[in-house]
Amino acid sequence: MTFLEALILWILKKLKSERSVYAVFHLIKGKKSSQTIQDAYLYQIKALFYTFPYLKRSDFDECIQSLINKGLLEVKENNQYFLTNKGVEQINAFFSNYSFPSFLNGMKYQEQPFIIWNRLCILIQVLSNLVHDSRLYYPITRDTKLLRWVRQFILSQKMTKHQLGEAIYNELYTIFSKNPPESPEMFVYRLTGYNQIGKTVEQTADKLSMETTEYWFRFLHLLHYVVEQVLGNRHSYPILFSIMQDIDEPFPMTKSTVETYKLLLKNYTISEISKIRNLKESTIQDHIIEIALNNPEFSIRTFIYSDTEEKIMRIAKRMGKQKLKLIKEQLEGVSYFHIRLALAKNR
Repeated sequence: MTFLEALILWILKKLKSERSVYAVFHLIKGKKSSQTIQDAYLYQIKALFYTFPYLKRSDFDECIQSLINKGLLEVKENNQYFLTNKGVEQINAFFSNYSFPSFLNGMKYQEQPFIIWNRLCILIQVLSNLVHDSRLYYPITRDTKLLRWVRQFILSQKMTKHQLGEAIYNELYTIFSKNPPESPEMFVYRLTGYNQIGKTVEQTADKLSMETTEYWFRFLHLLHYVVEQVLGNRHSYPILFSIMQDIDEPFPMTKSTVETYKLLLKNYTISEISKIRNLKESTIQDHIIEIALNNPEFSIRTFIYSDTEEKIMRIAKRMGKQKLKLIKEQLEGVSYFHIRLALAKNR
């Protein structure tokens, strides 16, 4: 069983067969829909959001079929997928032998670590060659926006190229000296420098004698750890923080939700926003729930009374937070929107 297959089983177990198997695909791909974001919070699987953005649907389907063929997963009526007893046993055994990547925080960071990684890779390549007075090399990227960023970044630093290179080295060395959750080689082998070409994902996995998808998740685990260390201790890592600071977002939301949020701040109602944006009211409601999930300061009093919220949470605690239909049957005159909103706010 590959690491990806194990994670798919683990997520399906968390979903309790209450969502389609493609809810897993959308989660790890990082689909920025209100439904996927809500599922990530309600089922406590937000850590794995946007952790495999390059996964193709055909490869995902192959994983699902492989799990079925191995007797770990079965399909029942209404296209529902269930873990077999063998599947439950194997997933428990798998993560008793392979540590779960506990520093992953996909919902919080989303695409930020990938942007940071790309910046760091090209910056290290450029500085390494500058220090050796070499201009005869091919940049690892042709992304003009990224190359422009590197040039501006180097010019903005009040230190020489040698000092900048040494500062980045020291900051990374300090982070990797503090008992990181994964081997630093997962990070270092990928870097390109003067007369040194960084390895690909596949080459690094092979060098570390590791299955490719396991390497990918462990590399991402380490990258998230680095980001967390830097953002949490910005004064200890001033250069690395300056690489990240312009892309750090406190509340990751879809672009459409941000537009709705701006109108809510101007005290427009759901009906008014629906007309202004030419969207269904149910879509605006989805946006409001997404805001409640991401922004702890967001007040829901405009949409639901406190006593109604309290009733919903009492029943949800007794019956299970994901069982919306059962909760609704216990509350007369309460909509699904009210239930979802209360659950989102009290996540």
